[in-house]
Amino acid sequence: MPDQAKPHVLGLGRMGAPIASAFLNTGYPVTVWNRTAAKADALVAQGATGARTTADAVAAGSLVIASLLDHVAVRQALAPNASALRGRTLVNLANSTPRPRP
Repeated sequence: MPDQAKPHVLGLGRMGAPIASAFLNTGYPVTVWNRTAAKADALVAQGATGARTTADAVAAGSLVIASLLDHVAVRQALAPNASALRGRTLVNLANSTPRPRP
């Protein structure tokens, strides 16, 4: 995978950490970010690059995987960097919809 297309995983909970680990285990370079920075420590020890901010993670390449709780968390994490997402692929794995259900 070209460096610019390397995966960037935002959110290192029960789903994000295993996704990042799977990429690492198959030899892909991965950038990781989590609101609680210490959650990235184990993945960084495995070879991932830790991003200090979501802006750093988004700027690092073209594939962004958002494994965050819900659409609110995704927006909070990415809205300040919305223009940086242009031309990148965002895979949103949030477990909700942006519209409330009736």
